[in-house]
Amino acid sequence: MVAEGQLRTARLQDDTMAPGRVHERLAQHHAGVPVFGAELVRQIDGGTVRTISGRVFEGIAIEPSPAVPAPEALRLAAGIAGDGAAAFEAAQLGVLPIDGTYALAWRVPVRGRWNVEDVYVDAGTGVILRRASRIRAQLGDIGIGHGVLGDLKKVAARRGGNGFQLHDALRPGVIETFDMRGSLARFRDFWGSGILSDADLAQDTDNVWDDGVVVDAHVHQGLAYDYYYKRFGRRGMDDANGAVTAVPHPLGRALAPVLHPAEVGQFINNAFYIGGTRILVFGDGDGQVFDYLAAGIDVVAHEWTHGVTEHGSNLLYENEPGALNESFSDIMGTAVEFMFQEPGEGLRRADWVLGEDVFRLAPYLRSMSNPVSAGHPDHYSLRMFIGTPVDNGGIHINSSIPNHAFYLAVAGGTNRVSGVTVQGIGLANIERMERIFYRAFMYFLTPRAGFSDARAATLLAAEELYGSSGPEYSELRQAWTAVGVN
Repeated sequence: MVAEGQLRTARLQDDTMAPGRVHERLAQHHAGVPVFGAELVRQIDGGTVRTISGRVFEGIAIEPSPAVPAPEALRLAAGIAGDGAAAFEAAQLGVLPIDGTYALAWRVPVRGRWNVEDVYVDAGTGVILRRASRIRAQLGDIGIGHGVLGDLKKVAARRGGNGFQLHDALRPGVIETFDMRGSLARFRDFWGSGILSDADLAQDTDNVWDDGVVVDAHVHQGLAYDYYYKRFGRRGMDDANGAVTAVPHPLGRALAPVLHPAEVGQFINNAFYIGGTRILVFGDGDGQVFDYLAAGIDVVAHEWTHGVTEHGSNLLYENEPGALNESFSDIMGTAVEFMFQEPGEGLRRADWVLGEDVFRLAPYLRSMSNPVSAGHPDHYSLRMFIGTPVDNGGIHINSSIPNHAFYLAVAGGTNRVSGVTVQGIGLANIERMERIFYRAFMYFLTPRAGFSDARAATLLAAEELYGSSGPEYSELRQAWTAVGVN
């Protein structure tokens, strides 16, 4: 007889935006094992439950008795990930919802040559059911340095090594920046072990830093921390002031012509967050597709936000949840620009496009104001690649739809497809919309949330923060309608 499902408290989050409230995240279990990604979140005010959101699953009829043992699942998962791959954590048995059915599966975290991922192995047959990447593309001395784009920056460092190291302890959450110096051997040592040594901390003899890449990676991390604290009272990426690490110069751009295209795409023309580690990696770019990715403050804040999301809604990195994950990073990356840079066009200016300081094939990578100008959909009816392996179900492409909704809610405009016009609350009030989206994505969404869930969650957040009769609520509702999300 299969036991009934259960909800177990996974974690509690104190609400930094509404004092006295707590958000309890409840993970679904079946017959003693977790249902992967199934979660509810309850907003509690004193002893009163104010809201419940999320998704759980019914009709699970699986006995949690694996025919495939854990060691065999580890072997199969490592084998599918390629030469040199190895599991780095124990396999976890659970129920995997997949295509409207359920499977008993082992979730195996695997570190491969070009990826860190969770591999789901059918516990009955050994078939690989799913692969989900974890790559998301101070007390000290104050130094100075120029960034990649020539701007002078203050640099928080500490004395150590042969002079100074990029260790920022001025903020409650320590920020460190390492430098692989473009060395293939050094980076592969790190990638294989996940371990960084103090010997690899970025160093300078006189605290006048002349490597703009490490300067930007370090300083932009600090600004991301400052943004989240000033806007939302958040204490670092994990809201517990856990240390965060950046790794620039993973592989030198001079290696691009001789490396496997997958390595170039992952470690040179890419920036990413490694799930479960609070480590950010910023490629040097090959100089043709990308320049040094750490130079973009929106790029650094985007990757930082993936870590924030992991400690909040933990949206799955595929299909609509993955597009929401990417969209929230785009929105917060843009918000950081508007906090620390002057609005305008050109380098180091706050605007509604993404990657403009580092992308070289076009003026920008994505546009929130006009998504189709970068080849991305601006309406729900135009979603691409959902349910396919392409871009994990179109996560970097379909993110433009909620991006455009955020833009319309702030700046206003008319959606090209629906013809619906939104007045917007105005750029001077962008902080209000940032707070709405942060509250929704941190406290109300759960791992399998879709676009309609994001609409409901942001409207709930708008109502709680500013009331249902104010422009924040009405303009946001109109913006979601304009992009076809109901």
